[in-house]
Amino acid sequence: MLILFITALFLISANNDYFREFIWCILLSTINAFEILKEKLEREARPLFCPKCRKEIKPIVRLYPTLLGEVKADFLCPIHNIVLLTETIRKMMLPERRPQLVREGVYIAFEGIDGSGKTFFAKWLVEELKKKGYDVIYVIEPHIKAIKDFLYKYDIDADAEAYIFAADRIILQKTTILPALREGKIVISDRSIYASIAYQTVRGLDEEFIWGINREIKIPELVIVLDVPASVALERIKNAGRSLTRFEEKEFLEKVRRKYKEIIKRYTKLSQFILIDADRKVEDVKQDILNIVLEYIRGKLES
Repeated sequence: MLILFITALFLISANNDYFREFIWCILLSTINAFEILKEKLEREARPLFCPKCRKEIKPIVRLYPTLLGEVKADFLCPIHNIVLLTETIRKMMLPERRPQLVREGVYIAFEGIDGSGKTFFAKWLVEELKKKGYDVIYVIEPHIKAIKDFLYKYDIDADAEAYIFAADRIILQKTTILPALREGKIVISDRSIYASIAYQTVRGLDEEFIWGINREIKIPELVIVLDVPASVALERIKNAGRSLTRFEEKEFLEKVRRKYKEIIKRYTKLSQFILIDADRKVEDVKQDILNIVLEYIRGKLES
């Protein structure tokens, strides 16, 4: 399925009519293959008991790949959209992909809910590091503006959203992040894979599914999580004069905030996490960030 969305990205930028037609053929054939499998499973599915409906119902099907390269099917209640049964359908015929093991450079990511200050502090940190003589670049996810505009404007299924974010992330890493790291540069990223884990799981996806479609990416080694209450974050967005996106709703952001705190505990073997209280004076937050980052950089690059 990931190729479906990567193909769509090429389609967006295709200028030649023949090339555009060719890309459409790939896109439609991929959609058709999954739709045929989905329709077959729904047609053959036996009635399942739904605890909310309190009766047996004919389920609908949602397909997704796993980290192990399998295709799994969730059988859901069509009324309440809850999973009634999950089955492994078949092993996916995909090329083996392993996480990027680039050890050069330093890859640092800022995470946190919308309005926590990620962009502000990430850009400020880049300038501070440049003043100290470090070769550093700033990147942001989503990387492609057209994707960001689309995802923030339209409400689409969480799994489709995760595919698009994954495709955008792969493009960013292949074209910018990995080359910069191989040159020994410091990469400061505004969001990372952990943003997908936080936001899309709150929207109902399994973490295994998200890791599965992002299984080739380079994971940030240092992650600074800026923590603020959702009410504070939304007030900041309002004061900045920016319109709220569909992700920026108080109850949803509080769930994402809690998810980030779970991530910090769960993935300590993958990344080093630093949780910073960002509901303080700006200068105090800046000083904490700078001290942490300089200590980490010096420990890695100057050891």
